Amino acid sequence: MSTSFNFPLVAEATTGYFEAHPMTSSPLEIDRTMLCKPVSYAAIQQHPVCTRFFSSNRITVSVRLLCLGTDLPVIYNWLPWRFTRFMKKDAHIRHLHETYNCIAESSSVQSFFVQINEAAAAQVDVHHAVQDDISSYYDAQPGDYRLQLLLDPEKENNQDWILGIFQTCQDFFFAFSEVERLLMVIEDDCNLNGALEKAGFTLEAQIITPGKKARLFRCGRKIVA
Repeated sequence: MSTSFNFPLVAEATTGYFEAHPMTSSPLEIDRTMLCKPVSYAAIQQHPVCTRFFSSNRITVSVRLLCLGTDLPVIYNWLPWRFTRFMKKDAHIRHLHETYNCIAESSSVQSFFVQINEAAAAQVDVHHAVQDDISSYYDAQPGDYRLQLLLDPEKENNQDWILGIFQTCQDFFFAFSEVERLLMVIEDDCNLNGALEKAGFTLEAQIITPGKKARLFRCGRKIVA
């Protein structure tokens, strides 16, 4: 399942900010230069930049930078058929390689990979909203960052795992001082509403993008008194 996944990559409303899930008690060691800044995905192995353990269901969720050498075949297998039917697998993976190399050089989007218990679970892109297409549909502010999620289809019905992914992403991205709000755009037939609301996202607006209807959800940084 994808949340408004565009390939090739291009980059009744309620209002008010909701608190993000509290930060994990373990210190996060984060490379402060990696968010929406040029990086390399060429490393043979990328190490986690954020890890969180959920005792309720005994899962460990980790976030790391994308790894071109290992992740692209996995991403290809997750893409809906409407994105993969026009090219053979090898050609499509080469196209993915070109796409993510462009993202690696970008100053407005960054790509990460999520694992659960060390198994591949999701790919996440974070976009600076003022430089993203989403800014055409609402008044984007400098502190707004949009998450775009591509899930392993075999895990898309596991709401506990999806909630863990959202909460770990909140821990990670809100650790950057420039991130004030996280946004997600999901298509009307997507079943992520429940997990988004449990994670503290609230419906901001109903929007119509080219060819589909979607919903814009927003979550604000937790304010510590």
